[in-house]
Amino acid sequence: MDQLNLWTNGHQQLLDEFRRFAGKRSLRQAMFAYRGNPGSIELIGTPDAVASQMADAMEEAGGDGLLLSLGNVSRRAIAEVADGLVPALQARGLVRRAYEFTQFRDNLRAF
Repeated sequence: MDQLNLWTNGHQQLLDEFRRFAGKRSLRQAMFAYRGNPGSIELIGTPDAVASQMADAMEEAGGDGLLLSLGNVSRRAIAEVADGLVPALQARGLVRRAYEFTQFRDNLRAF
């Protein structure tokens, strides 16, 4: 029986990784100690510096997009991403400036 008794409709692999990491810890202890996906990188600095780090990571690892995981989802954090990071990424050609189609599903399929 799983000590934490957690479930998700999302990514099962990530949940399994967290369960292995948690071991005999309580949920609170595990959450404070967990540092996320070991394949992720911590991005720190100005929007331009973070965009540069993201560009370097994409060049080295490849891929078809970027995924941000914010520990603190606040209005300020969203504004920093939308008003600072996104324009810096757009300047590097890593984020589109406009949508090609009017329908959301068509824009998702554009990748």
